[in-house]
Amino acid sequence: LVMTLASPSLPHYSDRRRSSPVATSLVLAATALLAACEGSRPPVACATLDDRTMHVNQDHYFEPCFEDPEMGTIWLHVESSNEEIVTAEVVGYGVAIRAVSVGSATITVTAFDPDHESASLSFVVQVPNRPPWRRGRIPDVNLFLGGYANRLASWYFTDPDGHMLTYSATSSDNAVLTAAMFGDTVVLRGRGEGSATLTVTATDLLGDTVSQVTPATVSIPVDIFRDDFETEASLSDWEISTNSDAVIAEGKLRIYNTVAGLLGWAETEVAASPWEASALMGNATDSVYVTLVAGIDHSRITAYLVQVGLDQDTFTDFGQTNFRFFVFDAVRREWIYTDDWYGMADLVADVGDLTRVTLVAQGGELTVRVGPVEVVRVDLAGRGWSEQLTYLALVSWPKCCDTGHAGVVDWLKLRGIPADAASMDGFRGDPGIPGRLPQIRLEDAIRFERANELTDSAAGRAGR
Repeated sequence: LVMTLASPSLPHYSDRRRSSPVATSLVLAATALLAACEGSRPPVACATLDDRTMHVNQDHYFEPCFEDPEMGTIWLHVESSNEEIVTAEVVGYGVAIRAVSVGSATITVTAFDPDHESASLSFVVQVPNRPPWRRGRIPDVNLFLGGYANRLASWYFTDPDGHMLTYSATSSDNAVLTAAMFGDTVVLRGRGEGSATLTVTATDLLGDTVSQVTPATVSIPVDIFRDDFETEASLSDWEISTNSDAVIAEGKLRIYNTVAGLLGWAETEVAASPWEASALMGNATDSVYVTLVAGIDHSRITAYLVQVGLDQDTFTDFGQTNFRFFVFDAVRREWIYTDDWYGMADLVADVGDLTRVTLVAQGGELTVRVGPVEVVRVDLAGRGWSEQLTYLALVSWPKCCDTGHAGVVDWLKLRGIPADAASMDGFRGDPGIPGRLPQIRLEDAIRFERANELTDSAAGRAGR
C-alpha cells in the first residue's frame, strides 16, 4: 500500500473497501499476530530518485514512492542540505523543490510509518551558473567630432540568475571613439572623423560574460540650412499654415496665429541625422510663447519642441517656468511632457528681447540648450525614439485665445549630417493643435497605452 500525508499527524488508516465485521476482525487479528511474530518493519522505497539539474527560479514537483509492509499510512518529511540553493517542502502527497541560487544541494525525502519506522531517499540538485543575457540591441552610435553621448549598459543586459552585473567598454579605434565606464554608464566621445566599433561586456559574479558590438561613426558636421530673414525672399523657403501669417521686418521673422486658440506655424523641410538646430528668438508680447519644433521620423513620437516665455502657474506641475520641452505623441495626437523638462533658466530673455535656443540630436541623445547652458537631456536610444530630422518649424503658441501676437526669430541655422528625406515618413506639423500647455504626462500616456494593449489582448483571446 502506498500512501502519503503532508504532516506527521496520528496515523490514518485506509478503508478502501467494506467487509463484514467478522471478516474484518479476523484480518486484523491475523495482521497483529503476524506483526507480533515478525516485529515492525520500516517502509520500503519502490522507486529511486534521480539527480537533477535546475536553473534559478525553476520549480519541480514529484511524488516519491514508498510502501509500508504492514499496510499502514505513510507520511513524508523532506530536507534540503542548503536552503539558500534549493528549497524543499511537502505539498499534498508529494514534494516541491525550487532552485533559488547557483550551487548544489542534496534533497533527502524520508517516509515514516505509524510505528515511526522510516526509510529515506536522497538525490542531488545542481543549479549551474548561466552567463548574462542580452536584452535588446545597443543602438548604433553617430557622433559629431568632439561630441559625446552616454549609454546605460544595464538597459541592454540582464542576468538570468539574478546576479549583479559589472560592465566594461572598449573602442576598436581610440583615435576615432573613446569609451569609458562610470558605474553602469558608458561615456562615449568622438575624437576623430571615421568609423569604429564599440564593444560593451557584461560580467556576472562568477566571471561569465556576454558582449554586444555596435558600430560607431564620428562625423564633422556641415552647414545644411541657414536663414537670417534679411528680406521677404526668405519666406520662399517656408510653408506658412492657413492659420498663420508671417512677415519679415527689420531683419527678423514675425510669425502670428490668425485663428484664436490655434498655433501660428511656419515650417521648412530639411533632413539630417545627427543634427544641431539653433535659433535666436523671443516674444513680442507676454501673450505668446515662441517655439522651435523639430519633426522626427518615428512611428509615434514624431516631434520635439522647446518654447521660451515666462509662464506663471498656468499648469500645476510646472509652477513658474520660462522654458518648456515637449514631445508629440502621434497616437494620442497630443504634446506630452515629463519631469525635468521645464524650469527657470537665467539666460531666457524677457519680452521684447531674444534668446538663443539649441536642439542637438546625436549619439542617441537629445539635448536642449539655452545659450551655452544645457537645460534638458533625453535618452533617445533608451526610449527607442529617433534622431532623424525631417523638418523644422517656427511657432507662435498663444497663451489663450488671442490672435496677432508674434513670435520673433532673428535667425535659424541647421548643422549636421544631411540625410535622404525620401527615405523618411516623418510627421508633418498640424497647426490645428490647440495652443495650450499639455495636460498629459509621458508616464500617463505610456500607462494608458499599456492598459489598452492588455484590454485588446484579453478581448482577442476571448474572441477566439
